[in-house]
Amino acid sequence: MSKLARIKYLINLFGFIPLLPIIIFQAFKVKSKTLRLPVAEGSKQFISPDANLNLLHIGESTVAGVGVSQLDHGLTKAIVNRMKQTNKNPINWHILAENGATLSQLNQQESQIHHPDVLLITIGVNDTTKFTSAKCWAAQIKQCVEQFSGHNSQVFFTQVPDMTLFPALPFPLNRFLGLRSQLLDQLLRDMCEKSNWHFIEASLPIKPEWMAIDGYHPNQAGYQIWAEQISHNILEVLKIKPKL
Repeated sequence: MSKLARIKYLINLFGFIPLLPIIIFQAFKVKSKTLRLPVAEGSKQFISPDANLNLLHIGESTVAGVGVSQLDHGLTKAIVNRMKQTNKNPINWHILAENGATLSQLNQQESQIHHPDVLLITIGVNDTTKFTSAKCWAAQIKQCVEQFSGHNSQVFFTQVPDMTLFPALPFPLNRFLGLRSQLLDQLLRDMCEKSNWHFIEASLPIKPEWMAIDGYHPNQAGYQIWAEQISHNILEVLKIKPKL
């Protein structure tokens, strides 16, 4: 992140100081009133000896399927299904996700797929709300890639959702958290640009008709839209062409 961008961020952050009592009050109110949806049920992995591609998807509640009842209707399975439309063989996949987890917490887990062909990481909301520092965020990103990728793995990050747009968050809390999420997103973009990683320009579809009833997570339609963007980017990098 450039020096100018950091200065701009700090100036914007200082602008919220007079509003902090309101922001803190809103944060407690939202936390106490927001509907808590469960994680989706279903298998977190699929392994076939005929597969020619291994995908490991690491993430927070959106990868755990919060917002839908079954993982078959969630983000990872939607991505896999769309990739299978252009890939003749089955795809091995594993979901490594935890509702409410920061990247640091996810880095403590172990995967059933080692050295995946595709390492996909969808994270950032909990690191935003739990105020992970920029230094810690960068360190955890680096650790995640080193821990879960192999020599030939293609590493993909989805962008950090802009929390300004979350329907469940009132003003000015949404703007404050939005500023934080934009900071983590920019740091992630910068790290991907400097490394051999892929930053996916695919935003969480934050519109009321695509959101679950809690106002935080996508519903099935939202996950499908998001998955289409993500899978397209992955297939472009892997140079897998659609079947005729």
